[in-house]
Amino acid sequence: MKKQIQRRCFLFLFLALMCSKALTAQDAVFSQFYASSLYLNPAFAGTSDGSRLTLNYRNHPFPDTGGFSTIYASLDSYVPSLYGGVGLIATSDNQGGLLMKKNVAAIYAYHLQLAHNLFINFGAQAGYYRQDLRWDKLEFANPGQPPPDHETVQSANFAAGVMVYNDRFYGGVSAYHLTQPKESFFTDDKLQLKLTAHMGFYLEPAKQRRANTLPFDYFISPNIIYQQQGAFTRVNLGLYGGVESIMAGAWFRHDLDNPNTLIFLVGLRFNNYRIGYSYDHSLSGYSDAFHAAHEISLTFEFMSPQQRYRQRIIRCPDF
Repeated sequence: MKKQIQRRCFLFLFLALMCSKALTAQDAVFSQFYASSLYLNPAFAGTSDGSRLTLNYRNHPFPDTGGFSTIYASLDSYVPSLYGGVGLIATSDNQGGLLMKKNVAAIYAYHLQLAHNLFINFGAQAGYYRQDLRWDKLEFANPGQPPPDHETVQSANFAAGVMVYNDRFYGGVSAYHLTQPKESFFTDDKLQLKLTAHMGFYLEPAKQRRANTLPFDYFISPNIIYQQQGAFTRVNLGLYGGVESIMAGAWFRHDLDNPNTLIFLVGLRFNNYRIGYSYDHSLSGYSDAFHAAHEISLTFEFMSPQQRYRQRIIRCPDF
C-alpha cells in the first residue's frame, strides 16, 4: 500500500508539471562530457584520431518508478574532401517509463587552420525531435481524467557551435534547440534554448621538459563548463589526470536551483577502444550507491589511410 501511495504521488506531481504553463524542461545531463562530445558541441565532429563510434548509458534509479535512464550513440569521422568532420547522433531519454524523448541528428563541422598552431571549427546540426507520453501508465483518483489531444509531439530540431583549440587549449560555445520545438502536450510551451560555454587545458608536463627523466607520460586537464536552459543554470568545474592508458577525474556540478553534485570518473584507454565509468553523488543528503546516477561509456576508433594525413586532432580528455 505504501509503494502504491508513493507511486501515485509521483505520478500526480509528474502530471502537474506536464500541465504547468510555467514548465521549462531541460535536456538529459551527461557526466562524461568528452565521451559524449557531440552532445556538448557539434563542432567536435571529426576531431578524433579517426572514425569514432561512442555509446553512453546513464541510469538514475528512483524508488517505485523504474528510474530515469538515457542512451547516447554517436558516429563521427574526419572527411578530407569536405575539409571537416561529419557525424550522426541519437539520444533516447526514458523518464520513469512515463515520458520518452528521442532525438536523431546529422552534423557537419568545418575545420579551419588560422595559424601554425591555432584552429577553429564551425559545427551545424539538423535533426528530428520526438516526445511520447505513456498516458495508459498514469494512475488517477478519477478514472475519467481526459488525455491530451495528442500523446506525441515532434518537430525538426537544430543546433550550432564553434570551437577554437591548439596543442594545449580548447574552448567553444554551442546553442541547441534553435527553433525551440514544442515541448508540452497540453499547452504551447516550447523546449527552451540550451546554451553551453566550455573551456579546458590539456597539459603534459613531462613532454614539455627538455630532459624527461620519468619512465612514463602523464597529463593534467582542468576544465569549466557553463550551461543554461530556460530557468536552469549550472556550472561544472573539473580536473582530469592520467598516466599512460589510465585516467581519473572529478567534477563539482553547481546547480543554481538544485542540490550540488560531486562527480567521480575513471577510464581506461586501449589501442582502438576505451571504456569509462562515472558516479554522481548528490549533496542533497539523499544519495548512495543505489540512488545515485551511474554512467558507462564505450568508444571505438578506426583509422583509414586517408585520415593519417589530416592536419590536427584536438587534445582533450577522453571521458
